[in-house]
Formats: sequence, structure tokens, C-alpha cells
Amino acid sequence: MRIFISTLMVAVAATLFLRQALKLYRFIRAGKPDNRFDKPAERIGDVLVFAFGQKRLLKRAYGGMLHALIFWGFCVLTIANGTLILRGFFGPEFNLPLLAMNEPLGAFYSIIKECFIVLVMIGVFMAVWRRVVIRPRFPEPSADALLILGLIWSLMVVELVWGAADVGVHLMSSLTPEEYTLMMRTHPITSNLYASFAGVAGGDPATLSAIREVSWWINLALVLGFGAYLPYSKHLHIITGIPNVYFNKKRPYGELTKLDLENEEYGISTLDQMTWKNYHDWLSCTECGRCTSVCPAFASEKPLHPKKISEQLREELVEHGQGVIDKRAGKEPTQELRVLQNSVPAVSEEALFACTTCRACEQACPVFIEYVQEIVDMRRYLVQVEGRFPQEVQRAFKNMENNSNPWGIGFSQRAEWAKDLEVKEMADEPGEIDVLYWVGCAGSFDERNKKVSMALVKIMRAAGLKFAILGKEEGCSGDPARRIGNEFLYQVLAQQNVETMNRYNVKRVVAACPHCFNTIKNEYPQFGGDYVVQHHSELIQDLMKEGKIKVRFGEATEATYHDSCYLGRYNDVYEQPREVLAATGMRLEEMDLSRERGRCCGAGGGRMWMEEHGVKVNDLRLQDALDLPKKPRVIASACPFCLTMMSDALGRKDLAGEIDTRDIAEIVADALVLENQVTTATPAS
Repeated sequence: MRIFISTLMVAVAATLFLRQALKLYRFIRAGKPDNRFDKPAERIGDVLVFAFGQKRLLKRAYGGMLHALIFWGFCVLTIANGTLILRGFFGPEFNLPLLAMNEPLGAFYSIIKECFIVLVMIGVFMAVWRRVVIRPRFPEPSADALLILGLIWSLMVVELVWGAADVGVHLMSSLTPEEYTLMMRTHPITSNLYASFAGVAGGDPATLSAIREVSWWINLALVLGFGAYLPYSKHLHIITGIPNVYFNKKRPYGELTKLDLENEEYGISTLDQMTWKNYHDWLSCTECGRCTSVCPAFASEKPLHPKKISEQLREELVEHGQGVIDKRAGKEPTQELRVLQNSVPAVSEEALFACTTCRACEQACPVFIEYVQEIVDMRRYLVQVEGRFPQEVQRAFKNMENNSNPWGIGFSQRAEWAKDLEVKEMADEPGEIDVLYWVGCAGSFDERNKKVSMALVKIMRAAGLKFAILGKEEGCSGDPARRIGNEFLYQVLAQQNVETMNRYNVKRVVAACPHCFNTIKNEYPQFGGDYVVQHHSELIQDLMKEGKIKVRFGEATEATYHDSCYLGRYNDVYEQPREVLAATGMRLEEMDLSRERGRCCGAGGGRMWMEEHGVKVNDLRLQDALDLPKKPRVIASACPFCLTMMSDALGRKDLAGEIDTRDIAEIVADALVLENQVTTATPAS
């Protein structure tokens, strides 16, 4: 009878689990191809660090710790739960090989298991306290989450009851003194809990056996019920989360996919146009809200809500996934597959164009969900097929088409900033050069950022570098066009630039704009443009380390450094600018949101060319600096967009006279020790 009922329960649970799991698996299989099986060693390493090590979660102490306790506990208890099910077929005394009490491994596992039962219970208590008492904005209240927490708590309680009764049954049997001692040592929690059962059982082994048997059946029902419910609940990520970490993007984060425009690939508007990895992302969402909590658009009251994107697209997939399967099989789908519609407000036109593509959401996500590519793909459809985009962007598009810069200034004036500096152009046959200086649109046309270009020229000359610029042959890198969604315009610009640089046999490029730097480094290879590309912060640091430039360690200045998203989160350049600034005497105070947690200035993703209504992202970023214990005298940056946005925010607060905004190149250029200068300054330590 025990075997029959156990088999029936397992069969029912397995049927319910497999019914939904296989349905979701078929949906994933129907997604468009996306190779995520390269670099297996790196992927396994990511699983160990980020999934089992919980690295991203633990960056937030309270929420991370409670999740880690529950997760690690479940990892440990997986063996116990497997043994629990097998005891239905092989009897209550069954143990897996090497895990019997008298085996060294079994004794060790027993101790670890009992400790983790208590730790899981602590984690569950912390989670309930956080949701019911602390009540943070994210995650939102959820009956499903409380149900799951209740199930986990019940599992732990019943496991302890079973363990205490099992200890009692064994202690009342004819144990040798050595076996008795071993039992007490290997069951530190349940052996003490047994004392309370002894009074209930009245020293009767039969009563203890009955308690053990009843608790075993309850435990089995809870384990099987929990497993059967998982594919239908928000906790599906227990199954899909670890694989999603394994399948994380291994190509450069700054590389967007190249559309095949000749074959009429114009972006995404329907479910069937998305990849299997998109589907897997949605099914892996933990609904923790970390993505939305760090989103600068959401923080500034825009309609973008990254968590809702995953949730609502997951609902669309579950409801309409069969239509994807039908279409992939060549059948006419009977279900609506369009996602760019009012029924999916999270992917409305307003929400999509609010994104700054800063990747803060992706950096915060514990299961590596990828939002930026998904959002840009939907933008591409809106821009290229439906012509739906913010009205003011039209001017930027026309300016890039006609003059190859968003400002619309005549392209023939691109090198005007350098006319008094005698900077060589590639067309003048400068001879063998060390590096091509990619000036960028901001460095060429924006009055404020022309000063940065001049400062970098001064630095490179002081270092004795042979460099040249393209002058009027340089075009917009195309970053704004691509990220707004105008892939066609981007490809035209990129192809022209690559052809120009390849004609001059360019090998090495330096750029002061992180957007140009990222595009040339990570995306131009799609067009045959393979170059060694450095950001100017990297170049300056190298020149300092090699002793090619020297700087005065000036008066210590209270300052803070703002991380550019396309320099930091996209290309992992964090320390180089800071080391450069420290060498000049800048006493850097880190904002609470810095490095990989840095808040966007609001200009990325083409937002530089869009109107911003209501709360402005750059005002929020300025406030981060003003909230420092000591108000900085300088806000340093390494991006022309960031420099502009921070300057604008200071102007609105009438603080331009109190706080200066400067690029690191300007600061270094002012501190240069030239050959005919003598200094007695103390070098940076």
C-alpha cells in the first residue's frame, strides 16, 4: 500500500509538473535561434559565481542574505528530498549510498542538513518580515510569494518533526554507546528536539514511529506539491534561473545585433520574431524588482518598468505561445502574436523610448535577463516600419543623414576646432602614426566639448605620440541612430566610416566619447572594422604608467567622479579614470550610486536628442553628488554627453559657479609637467 500510494502521488505530481514544463519547453524551442552554447568553461564559471555563489544578490545585504540562506538550504536539502521520495519505495530506513549514519559522508551531511534547515527557516522569516513589515517598494506584495514561503516553512518544520521522531526511534532501539554518541553528534538539532517528543510519546517506540510515518507522508505531499506547482508560479525561476545564468551574453555587452536589411529584418513587433533566449529570460524572471529599482527612467517617473516587461511578455508567451509554434511549423496562427499594442503597456511606445540603454537593469538582475537588445529591437520596428518615434528625433535623423552629425552643422566644419593647433589629418598623408584620434561629433561641434578635444591633443603631444584625425572625412559613429532604432541610418554611417578607416589602414583608435569608443570597438567589427580601440581614460593612464607624461600633484580638491554607462557597465572601465584623477590631486568621494551601480546621466540610448518632461534624470544624478557628506568642488566625467548633462543640471540649480564640471582630459592637461617646466610637487601615492 505504501508503494502504491507513493507511486500514485509521484505520478500525479510528475504529470502536473511535466504538463506545464513541456508546454513551456516547446515554446522556448519555437523561438528564433540564438547561439548560447559557446565558451562552456566561462559559462560554468558564471554559474558557480553568480548562481551558486549568489554574487549579485549579496550586493544587497538583507535581501541577498535571506535569498542566499533559502537557496543554499535548498541545494543541500535536494539530496534529503530525493531520499524522502525513495523511502516510499524502499522503506523508512533507506539511505543513498555513503549517506547512512555510520558512514563519514553520511554523518557530515546529516550535520550540514540540520544546520541548513534552521538557516532556511531564518531566511523565510526574514523574507516574510521584509514583505509584511518592512514592505519595500520592490518586490511588490504577492500572495503567490507568501504561499511559496509558507510551503518552504512547512517543509522545514515537518522535516524537523520527522528527524526528531526518527532520532527517537533509533535511540529507543538497542544502540551501542558508540552508536548513541554518533546519533547525538550527527543530529544536533533533532536530537535536542526529540526531548519534547519523548513526553508526548511517553517513551513508546510505536508512538514515535507513528509520528515519523505521519510526518513523512506530510513531507512527501509538500515536496511533491511544491514541485508540481513550480511551473505555474512566479518561482519557476528555481528551475530556469540557473540555466539563464549559463546562457548569459558572451559577446561584448556593447554590441547590438546587426539586422539583415536586405532580407527585410526591421525589428521586432510580434512574439515569433523573438529568440528562444528572450522567452527563457521572461520565464526566469524572479519578480524581485531589482531591475526597476535601479532604472533611471522609472526613478524619474517615466512609464518604463523593466520588471513589467518580463512579466507581461511572459504572460503573452504563456497565452499565445501555441501561435508561435504554429507559425514556425508553417501554419496560420490562430492567436494574436503582436506585442506592440495597448494590451502590453510595459512595451508601449512611450515606455520603450524612455529607456536610456544604461544597462543598470541588466547589471542588477540576478539571473542575467537582457533588456537593452529587446527594447532596441522593438524600437527598430517602431522607427523603421511604423515611423513612430518622438517628434524631435526627426531633426537628429535628418542632421545625421545630411551632415553626419546630430547637430546639423556642416560636415566640412568638423575639423575647425583644430585649425589653430596644426593637427594633421589623414588626408594630408601624415606618415606612420601611433593612433588615429576619433574626435566624435561632440568633440568636433559642441563648444564645451571642443575644449576636451584640445586638452587631449595637448596630452598626446606632451607624450610624443604621432596622431592624426580624419577631419571632414570622419562621420557620426552612428550610435544615436542605432540605439534610437534607425538601424538603416546606422549601417550607412558605420559602413562609410569603416571604409574610410580601412582605406587609410588604421590599426589603433582613441576616442574621448564612450559612445564612439563602444561602437567602434564592439560594433564596427560587424562591418569589417577591426581595430585596437582605447578610450582616452585608458590612453592617459597608460601614458602615465609608461612615464610618457608627468603631472603635478596639485592642491587636494574635493571631487566626485560620474561613471559613464557606456564606459563602465558596457566596457568595464572604472578604475582608469579614477587613477588618473587621483594622480592630479583630486580627492574623490564616491557617490552612493557609483561604478557598476552608477546612475545614468540620462543622455544614452539617443535620449540626448529627445525632450524630457517632468523629473529629469540628470537632476537626479546631480542630487547624488549633492548628497555627499562634503559638497564636491568638481564633478569629473569622461563622456561628452555626461559633461553636458551634468552642466545643464548645475545650471538649473544655479550652482555652476560653485561646482565645476570637467572632463578628465581637461584636468590632466592643466596638471601636465612639460619639458621646460620644473616642479617640486609631491607625486601621488
